[in-house]
Amino acid sequence: MLSDLPGLGPKRLKLLERLGVENLADLLLLEPRRYEDRTRVLTAAQAAAAGEGLIEATVVAHDFFPARNEQVLKIVLSDGSAPVALVCFGRPFLARTFPVGSELRVYGTFQYRHGEIQSSSFEAERATTPHRAILLPVYPLTEGLTQTVVRRAIAAALEDPQLPEKLAAFLGTLPPGLEREKDLLPLVDSVLALHQPTTRQQLERGRYRLIFQEFFTFQLDLTRRSLARRRGVRRERPAPQRSFAGEIRGALPFDLTPDQQQVLQEIVADLDQPWPMARLLQGDVGSGKTLVALLAAAHAAERRQQVALLVPTELLAHQHYRNLSALARPAGMAVAILTGRLRSAERRQTVEAIARGEVDLVVGTHALFSQDVPWRQLGMVIVDEQHRFGVTQRQQLLNHGAAPDLLMMSATPIPRSLALTAFGDSEISTIHTVPPGRQPVKTHLARIGNDERVYAFVRQQLDCGHQAYLVYPAIDAGGARDLRSAEAMLPELQQRLAPHTVGLAHSRRDEEERTSTMRRFEAGEIAALVATSVVEVGVDVPNATVMVVEHAELFGLAALHQLRGRVGRGSAQSWCILVYQEPLTVEGTERLKVLYNSTDGFIIAEEDLRIRGPGDLAGQQQSGYLQFRLADIRRDMEIMLHARDAVRAVLENQNHREER
Repeated sequence: MLSDLPGLGPKRLKLLERLGVENLADLLLLEPRRYEDRTRVLTAAQAAAAGEGLIEATVVAHDFFPARNEQVLKIVLSDGSAPVALVCFGRPFLARTFPVGSELRVYGTFQYRHGEIQSSSFEAERATTPHRAILLPVYPLTEGLTQTVVRRAIAAALEDPQLPEKLAAFLGTLPPGLEREKDLLPLVDSVLALHQPTTRQQLERGRYRLIFQEFFTFQLDLTRRSLARRRGVRRERPAPQRSFAGEIRGALPFDLTPDQQQVLQEIVADLDQPWPMARLLQGDVGSGKTLVALLAAAHAAERRQQVALLVPTELLAHQHYRNLSALARPAGMAVAILTGRLRSAERRQTVEAIARGEVDLVVGTHALFSQDVPWRQLGMVIVDEQHRFGVTQRQQLLNHGAAPDLLMMSATPIPRSLALTAFGDSEISTIHTVPPGRQPVKTHLARIGNDERVYAFVRQQLDCGHQAYLVYPAIDAGGARDLRSAEAMLPELQQRLAPHTVGLAHSRRDEEERTSTMRRFEAGEIAALVATSVVEVGVDVPNATVMVVEHAELFGLAALHQLRGRVGRGSAQSWCILVYQEPLTVEGTERLKVLYNSTDGFIIAEEDLRIRGPGDLAGQQQSGYLQFRLADIRRDMEIMLHARDAVRAVLENQNHREER
């Protein structure tokens, strides 16, 4: 236990919890922020040129100078190459500790100041023993913890005679022979290399082994779950009894893009397998995923299977219902909608029709997984904007059927490294292209204070009969005087854009009122919509040609890309104007540059992963799922691929042995 280690009382244990250290395994895998290279002794000149380093020198003088209302000690050293001054703020006692004539070993930061080499940040000791070449770890800390406390606790844990058994219990083991085959350091040696390395090569080998094992364990779990899904439920796939998909495709006034055809073939191939499908369909904004989902649902419905299309908002549910009904009903496919705001009589009729098997496709919100919805034959679940739903919510709906097929959809393209982890137990289909006839959205940047031209441009587009969005990061300023908000800007925009009608939509408005506003905007009765990020998903107004995002520096990359995707959905040229407030943070500048330079959602997703990390991108569904101790999927992609290949090889060998 951690409390058995020296120096770790209740107070310090609480401080360690802030660093994510709650048990011995967490402590042993606490990765140092950096290492101080104490493997070789430098001259004073070399240390000053490098900025830091280890020197050995003799104390030749003590001096004091006035500063900060105190007399500051300066210890003058010489190593034969150049004099060095150790500036000892608040440490006058070092004059007694290191008298003139002492031989010292000093590690610190060195720089030329006032005509001499100085260091005010250093560690010094008497050079009475031979130099021990080490890379000294520097750990992350929190207020109240010191390097000495953490180093002492880790050193004590590494001296535990039961360390091998404890590490195996905490971290698991690799299959026999894999260490030798991959030339990996043993587990104990790897942990020692992390905390007490003597060379950079040893350190890297130790880190590689520990990261490899994290990824191997993770990928093994994913692969076994995928195999269990394929082996666990075997069912007969009935032959198609109707021809919905062909009739829907035949009535379309356009052809599917090659990417749409390819992913549809992959989905249909899954529907012919005796195990339930688990597939992620990803594609950029406007790439035509919903049409593919309808055709996939049609293929399932042809076999007398009912399909549930789960969406995150009531507005999106109604929009999908209208659009999909228009395509499906002429082919004879029955479509219904089920949301929490249906009137009692209407809901009862819909639920009864589902129970009788009279509905092929049901579009809805969380109301779909209510216990009072008695599905007759739920065979497929489609989850739109999958990152907005948790595992529990999705499972509630899957439990209504006998292992139904699962198709998840994401309009936020997922970086390859994230796809191999968060969705490693699912097949992945990708639509890279958008349907022909759509022009790329032009992106412009404008600084708050220079935005008169922005409003003039919006007014010009409205005069031409088009529509516009004006999106704000907050409903109201909440006391922040410099923050523009939807509520505060509405009167000003109504005045600026008159006589054009300006509407308001945000999450605090009554849902019925908000839905009414959105429908009026869709119908063209409202010319400009002032909103928060509630319009980020599922609003499809082809006549909207301008998206203005105010305080764009406060939005994430994925949200900005989704907002930009609300325009450019028709044939007219569209614009996205990102209005920002200075000064920008480094991260804010990076985000705006990425949006300005690219409209490719896959490039943007990779940049978002680089800037923010995997947590937000993975969404609620994978919350807590990608919290590796040492591994970083952005940095360690190559190791993850090696681990995945090793998992496949191990399982293949295991299958061969079982078949014999």
